[in-house]
Amino acid sequence: MNINESLFTGSIITELEKRKAAIEFLIGRLQDDICSAPEGALRISRNRKGFQYYHRRTAQDPQGIYIKRKDNPLASALAQKDYDSKLLAALEKQLKAIDRFIKDCDPGAPVKAYEDLNAPRKQLVTPVFVNDEDYVKQWLNVPYEKLGFKKDDPEFYTDRGERVRSKSEVLIANELYRHGIPYRYEFPVYSNGVILAAPDFNCLNVRLRKDYYWEHLGMMGKEDYANRNAAKIEKYTLAKDFDETSLILTFETDRHPMNTRVIEEKIRKYLV
Repeated sequence: MNINESLFTGSIITELEKRKAAIEFLIGRLQDDICSAPEGALRISRNRKGFQYYHRRTAQDPQGIYIKRKDNPLASALAQKDYDSKLLAALEKQLKAIDRFIKDCDPGAPVKAYEDLNAPRKQLVTPVFVNDEDYVKQWLNVPYEKLGFKKDDPEFYTDRGERVRSKSEVLIANELYRHGIPYRYEFPVYSNGVILAAPDFNCLNVRLRKDYYWEHLGMMGKEDYANRNAAKIEKYTLAKDFDETSLILTFETDRHPMNTRVIEEKIRKYLV
């Protein structure tokens, strides 16, 4: 069964909480603007030359007082007040709907349907949904053939004890490890069933259950290297079945070494 599990995790609640906060902020601002707006309402009447504006000071005043052209800012303020009131009502209705959804929705229910089974039944079932811990285990345990190293390649090791190809890759791997980001080194990317590339790191955003691919281009000052990697990035872009938004890029030259703050920002922006 091909299902995007991220649609059934807590990520949707997180996004709704953000939207709720934004709506609450906007509601407060609209309420302030409406309170400071002129009293009454605007009536618009059409004539041969266009439109005429009237200020209805009270609900009992159906016609209102004519607003002269020089007083058009008053007409604009009354029109804005009417729009703000309608928008306020729409946002308040939406806020109630979000509150109801958050209250009624249990993001963990699909996972719990499997976890509540007894052990014998679990052995007979292939779950559609699993908890984050089991999902990460399954993700990390996918077998793949690593590229390997040549005999004279320099040796660099991460805090996880894994061999990589450069000091900068050590920095990236260690930050991923420190932040608890699951990653696979040089995990292949396929396009139409053929290996497209083996990015330096295949990283998992556990919250979204989304794969990201991190390419560190560490010798951009060397023409041959830059040309090869420009062609590689083009491959990602032109591959119809590759999501280019999942590609993380960092760069380095002899005169511009790796900035660890950039690593931190990439992790914050894409992986947590």
